[in-house]
Amino acid sequence: MLKEGQHGKLFIGGLNIQTNEMVLEAAFGKFGPMRIVVLMKDRGTKKSRGFAFITFESPEDVEAATKAMNGKFLDGKAIKVEQANNPSFASGGVGRERDIERGIYELFSGKSFF
Repeated sequence: MLKEGQHGKLFIGGLNIQTNEMVLEAAFGKFGPMRIVVLMKDRGTKKSRGFAFITFESPEDVEAATKAMNGKFLDGKAIKVEQANNPSFASGGVGRERDIERGIYELFSGKSFF
């Protein structure tokens, strides 16, 4: 739960690879003012990786969007919507550590882990 006066970030997963920022803005903009919409894309192909982050001005808007949109269909696919600061995979584990290391490697080297 976010505290009053903080903006909040949503994770949106399971996106159709054809979904773009404009679609996300239209679908989630009705819940309140957004600071930024970030659709994660592959560095090489520039195609969607199937997930995005949206930062809202208000914590109430984050909660409303999460409740209304989680499990709904967007561009033909059911999406997962949750607060980005409270992911369901936060339990960790070896796989998560490996994924974090891979992401850090790719971020700083500019090369794919594989």
